[in-house]
Amino acid sequence: MERLSDYIQGERVVRELRHHAPEALEELARDLAQPLNPPLERAVARCLDDSRVPDFRSAEVLMPPMMATFAVGPAAFGEQALAELEASCNRCQAVGRCWQAMRSHADAEVCRDFCPNAEAFIEQRGE
Repeated sequence: MERLSDYIQGERVVRELRHHAPEALEELARDLAQPLNPPLERAVARCLDDSRVPDFRSAEVLMPPMMATFAVGPAAFGEQALAELEASCNRCQAVGRCWQAMRSHADAEVCRDFCPNAEAFIEQRGE
């Protein structure tokens, strides 16, 4: 019964949003502070992992809070280096995990395990 409840509160909601209100799903994914029930949060994360939110750009939504997590700002990088970090972020295979981590304000140690830019952030910070 729990799986059915999770489906109704998560996957089904995401599916309905994708088909009937994709802009609402994108808005939901962009709002890292929006309270969500756990099944819906997991469903949105899976949707992001599968690139089912077409206009979602990780570098726009997730990279700024990730940089704050590592205590580094965009000004610390040159224009070319920042563009490379953004490209890496947009190609990331852990978008859903990152999205959940940024929503829960995970620390740098947690993020270091999956962020493709973690080493560049750490290096720039001087650790």
